[in-house]
Amino acid sequence: MRLVDSVEIVDVLDQEDIKYYSDVKNHMLYVDRGKSDLARVALAKRGFVIEYPKITKHSDLNEAYDEFIKQQKEKEVNGKVWEHPAFLQLVKLVVGGLVIIVLILAVVRPMLRQLLLGDKDE
Repeated sequence: MRLVDSVEIVDVLDQEDIKYYSDVKNHMLYVDRGKSDLARVALAKRGFVIEYPKITKHSDLNEAYDEFIKQQKEKEVNGKVWEHPAFLQLVKLVVGGLVIIVLILAVVRPMLRQLLLGDKDE
C-alpha cells in the first residue's frame, strides 16, 4: 500500500469522525470494534474494499451507505442510557452534588450548631 493510500484512508476516517489508533512501527491502523462496520462502509465508498459488510437491501453503494448511516445514527439516539455520551457527565454531576450535600450535613452543620448554640447543649 502506498503512502498516498494510507493518507486517504486516514482522511476518510477523520471525515467520518471515527477514532483510530495508528501503529507506525507495524504500519497498522486500529479502529474500535463498534465503529469498524462504519469504517468499512466509508472506505468502500471511496474505493477501498476491506472485508466489506454484506448489505443486500440496495444495489447502489450510495443508497446502502446512506441506509447504514441512518441505522447507526438511530442506534446511537435510541441506544441504552449508559451508552450516551452525556451519561458520564450526568453521573459526575450527581455524585459531586451528593458529596457536597454529605459534607454540609456531616461537617458544616455540626460546626455551625456548636458555634451558634455554644455550651447550651451540655
